Amino acid sequence: MKYLYVLISDDSDYFLEQALLSITSLRLQMPNAFISLLTDDITEANLSGKREEILKLVNEFKCIAIDGKYDKKARSRWLKTSMRQHIEGDFLYIDNDTIVADDLSAIDTIDAELAAVPDSHVRLSEIEKYQPARFRRIKMKYKKLGFTSCFNLNNHFNGGIFLCRDCTTGHEFFKEWHRLWLHCYELGNLTDQQSLNQSNYNSGDVIKELDGIWNCQILNDGALRYLYDAKIIHYFDSQSGEKTFLLADKKYTESVKETGIVNNDIKEFLKRPKSLFATNTRLILVEKSMREFYDSAIYGAAKRIYHTKFGAIVEFILFWIRKYIFTPIRKKLSK
Repeated sequence: MKYLYVLISDDSDYFLEQALLSITSLRLQMPNAFISLLTDDITEANLSGKREEILKLVNEFKCIAIDGKYDKKARSRWLKTSMRQHIEGDFLYIDNDTIVADDLSAIDTIDAELAAVPDSHVRLSEIEKYQPARFRRIKMKYKKLGFTSCFNLNNHFNGGIFLCRDCTTGHEFFKEWHRLWLHCYELGNLTDQQSLNQSNYNSGDVIKELDGIWNCQILNDGALRYLYDAKIIHYFDSQSGEKTFLLADKKYTESVKETGIVNNDIKEFLKRPKSLFATNTRLILVEKSMREFYDSAIYGAAKRIYHTKFGAIVEFILFWIRKYIFTPIRKKLSK
């Protein structure tokens, strides 16, 4: 089995540094793993000096020339959706914003030609029931692309970790995925999630479900139940400020960018990734019916108001109303 990374990067981003952290974590767990790195001609041209340290950790390096009309983000998706045609043998594709937390060799025993983990660890039926506004937004995006037929399938897969055997099914699937991504690109949509799931529908539902431990998307509902046995931690975090997962903090990728290597202190972190959470991370149970509220604009506005002087006054008043009016009434009604 090959462990495949796709890298499109230059000095202005942290994608190379993220990939270096992930590959280093894989080497720590599996020193003899066969790691492949797939990149484009522009990225290859700037893999010099400190930036070429990543090449020392991989067994296979392939560079593909891509039409110059595509920007960096598009080149990344162009290469990801066509990676099957550039790499020989079975592979497990791994996103750069991941940390390998355990030996991955058990992937060889998975009885599937193509396999992935459901996006956000939930099925479409659960999103429709408990997060209807989110479901409508997702479906609207797919509708603009002409892809709503994939909603006939309950699974909606995440492409961050993707098992692909070197077989006819795999090659045909990737041809369709790349074709549909090019269609999306022409319509102004650069992401690969929609084309991935529509390709699965068009190909006859060929993607099998992987256990969530293979792609533990830690910032999503339900991910916690996979953390203990997690093989790969997917820590994507676009929010500003303090990060839930410590290695999502730019100070670590900046350290790697500055030196070109993963220092011993960070390597010690990589040896125990399941404990790398901010000290103020709290475990709470959010009612499914309330989950959408926590992602809403109303909640965001209320949170900002709460931290103002006006918010403090309102909270003080509401606290006493709840304590001396609502709570006594609720207690009486419950008797």
